[in-house]
Amino acid sequence: MISAASVPSIAALVVASLIASPTPPPGPEAPAPVGESSVQPQVREGSADDPENIRLQLDAAALWGIGGQMLLGGHLRLAALFEHWSTSRAFGTWDLGLAFAYHNEPTFLAPWLDRSQVDGAGHRILSLGHLGHTVHMGRRRRAALGLHVYGGWNVWRSDYSLRYPDEGVEGSAVVVRHRAIVGGELRFTYRLHEHLGLNLMLGAPAPTTSSYLITLLHVGAGLTFYLHGPNP
Repeated sequence: MISAASVPSIAALVVASLIASPTPPPGPEAPAPVGESSVQPQVREGSADDPENIRLQLDAAALWGIGGQMLLGGHLRLAALFEHWSTSRAFGTWDLGLAFAYHNEPTFLAPWLDRSQVDGAGHRILSLGHLGHTVHMGRRRRAALGLHVYGGWNVWRSDYSLRYPDEGVEGSAVVVRHRAIVGGELRFTYRLHEHLGLNLMLGAPAPTTSSYLITLLHVGAGLTFYLHGPNP
């Protein structure tokens, strides 16, 4: 029989044994429920302006499009890509860039014109700013698909001469127009090498004025040069 006087001693022994016994290690985490992915987007460590999270690339592309007629041209874009989320399958970047483009509308791309009577070309020079988001995908993040908006200034120049001897008409004229331009662009790139890749683009301006001045649409293909940033 336990006497009343021995109860405090027994209680003290029980408390001392609990304090001295080791805490059992935590068990394994419960698996994610079936049908739910355990991979969640995570913000990368470091600030958005951390040099390790910034990529620089130069995109150069040849263009084909439709404006007053079919056009050929070139597009050059320098962009900084700021990585801001990542999973085991992809990561995303905010893209900020500056671009320069030139369009030429030669008479040989207008088969309805008699080139013995009409000579000249239409020209466009565009200075643009780009802003958008790109998702970099694949096991080594070589493929990237981005959606961007652009805005800037468009200079259109029409320079033609006409000769219609049967009608007694001959002359030439130069017309220049300046217009603001905004639009959207879809861009796909694939990295072939540490510093080199391919790019495809599809873009169109908002219809704020005549397509003769700012075009209807353009497509392009070219090379991407990776200037700075971690390798895939």
